Amino acid sequence: MKHLLLLLAALPAAIAVQAQAPAGSVGIGTATPNAKAALDVTATDKGVLVPRLTQAQRTAIAAPVPAGLLVYQTDGMPGFWYYEATAGWTSLGAGDNLGNHTATQTLNLNAQRLLGTAATSLGDSTAQVELTASVGTQSTALITRSNFGARYSRVMLSGYGKLPEGTTTANDYGIWATAYRGGGWAGFFSAGSTTTPLRWVGICQNPGYNNTGSAIRIVDGTQAAGKVLTSDGVGYGTWQPITAAGANFNLGPYYLVGNGGSTGLAITNTGRVGINVAAPYSQLANTASNIIGSEGSGGNPGSLAWAASQTGYVGMFYNANAAANASGLAVKIANNGTTAALDVSQGANQDVAGATLLRVLGNGNVGIGMGTPSYKLDVSGQIRANNVAVTSDQRFKTNVRAISSPLASVLALRGVRYEWNALGVRHGGTAGAKQVGMLAQEVEKIYPELVSTDAEGYKAVNYAQLTPVLLEAIKEQQQQIEALKTRAVTAEAQATATSEAFEARLRRLELIGAEAHK
Repeated sequence: MKHLLLLLAALPAAIAVQAQAPAGSVGIGTATPNAKAALDVTATDKGVLVPRLTQAQRTAIAAPVPAGLLVYQTDGMPGFWYYEATAGWTSLGAGDNLGNHTATQTLNLNAQRLLGTAATSLGDSTAQVELTASVGTQSTALITRSNFGARYSRVMLSGYGKLPEGTTTANDYGIWATAYRGGGWAGFFSAGSTTTPLRWVGICQNPGYNNTGSAIRIVDGTQAAGKVLTSDGVGYGTWQPITAAGANFNLGPYYLVGNGGSTGLAITNTGRVGINVAAPYSQLANTASNIIGSEGSGGNPGSLAWAASQTGYVGMFYNANAAANASGLAVKIANNGTTAALDVSQGANQDVAGATLLRVLGNGNVGIGMGTPSYKLDVSGQIRANNVAVTSDQRFKTNVRAISSPLASVLALRGVRYEWNALGVRHGGTAGAKQVGMLAQEVEKIYPELVSTDAEGYKAVNYAQLTPVLLEAIKEQQQQIEALKTRAVTAEAQATATSEAFEARLRRLELIGAEAHK
């Protein structure tokens, strides 16, 4: 202890011996300390040891800690630490070792830039910033990231990983850019002057919050709605209207195919289009029986036919939409005339008229099995229905009056049994079928309202409207029956009264005879 006290007492004297002008500078190992230094230590085989503390000891230094205090930390992140008034304790190295150009930890630039300037050529394969990722797992050579709140954009160059984000399989990629800002672009390239028009290319726009956007956008001042990107003879591309094609697109002897097919759409030099056929039969066709437009011979222009896969149908229209305003099939015909506007016939030959199944005329008459319908619905054959309602609202009628002498009229009508002759068969009757009905000419004499005559002079009876006549006839007949019943009751009552009076007189006579006998 005695020797230690003597050493401490002699140290100021030794330092004072080394002290030189200017005043305030102290030199150790030098007689001429630097005038800018309060303490100048000079040595060729020694260093300066500052206090060595653990992290716990450093952080335990009592406040206030003076700015500039320097210590060496021995654990945690070993190295020199100094205290700043605003930042607190700060590491001078934090373990990084760039002296041999190899970083051992992440270099945080904070708000600063990584800047380099090349005054001479570095060569084609050398760059001021050059990064190489040579690892066997997912890695990226260079990634830049811009953060703004919860949104961020990033660019990754030359790496191995899952691309795009969300995929399950990793693969190599050259450039992967992602823009998370609404309306942002994952790739944006521009060049040249910033004056109008600014030329740029954007790739993969983020749809943002309005769910719109596009995959690629090219802006060069010629862009507009409905244009396509075309090139000139040297490869310069510009936006041009679709109608500005320089020439026809010629398929030659080839098909327009899709999805790797070998056959598809063929177009002849006369404008016919074939589907899976090299020689189309009509304007649009795939077989001679499945055509749209004029057929090959030109003898049936405007024809239209389909072939359906459902057995028994050559044409089929179907709509499964049950909505009240569901789309369907609309056929518009002329507003007058008696020519056929819609005709469904049955026959074996394509260009030969067949037997009429359904025909609609231009005047609105519809025939079923009838080639020339004379009524709004003219049926050749039997009709079967579960219920038929006939309009009979009182509000639709005027000049209403009773049917006079219905029973006499019905008694004048004649019901007959008959069979159709050849003329009747041609108009819808069934040959050999037993029929019950009336003769229209006989009915017309009594009730002309029940008989109609078509354009050919043939007559028809409205059997449905005969019902009110029969109803009134039954009512009239019932009235007669009720009158006869009343007369019969009256006669019976009179006969009973007469019989009772006769019996009373007979009993009185019997009493008189008995008295006389006594």
